[in-house]
Amino acid sequence: MRTRESFTPGWLGGLLVLGMVCPLVASAATQYVSDELSINMRSGAGTQYKIQRLLTAGDQVETLGESNGWTRVRTASGQTGFVLTRFLSESPAASTQLSDLQQQSASLTNQNAELKQELSEALDGSSELGELKRNLVTENKSLKSELQNIRETSADAIRISNENEQYREQIIRLKANVDRLKHQNEALRSRREGMKIGALIAFGGILIGLVAPMLRRRRRGGSWDSL
Repeated sequence: MRTRESFTPGWLGGLLVLGMVCPLVASAATQYVSDELSINMRSGAGTQYKIQRLLTAGDQVETLGESNGWTRVRTASGQTGFVLTRFLSESPAASTQLSDLQQQSASLTNQNAELKQELSEALDGSSELGELKRNLVTENKSLKSELQNIRETSADAIRISNENEQYREQIIRLKANVDRLKHQNEALRSRREGMKIGALIAFGGILIGLVAPMLRRRRRGGSWDSL
């Protein structure tokens, strides 16, 4: 049985190898495996080469060059090989983006719970802030409702990203309201302390006004007795 090498002279085989290697453009970049279940990474730029490993959707690779529909890549572990260029994407797979957005949604939920606790502590004992408290509770319920909608419709990654920006703005407003409440509480405490001091001063004045005449009467009585 005759091998393939017997049909191709050594110099012609060398030219073919150079023709496959030279067109590769050395332009390193980061890309991702697109939304396919898996793709083959081969030892050479062609389906006749050995499969080295399977890459799954979302895997990050570094591109080392491209030629004739094949791209030479390096995996995160440092292994190099060739994959079909059409299976690579410049952005992470939708499943990876969706996972990141779900984590952001969970983080916003935790932030919302912490803000709710801070608001509850700030509003306790201040009856004058009742209206503001009701408004903040309404905003909080609206925010929780919108966050719930994110969980239920998280498949739409682009819409989730836009809505997250709105949530961040609402959280900033909530934090600003918390700061305003704290300042108002401090002002109320200052007024209360001022009223206590004023009351003590007024009480002292009344007490002096009552005691002073009695002391004067005693002094007058003592002077008559000495005569």
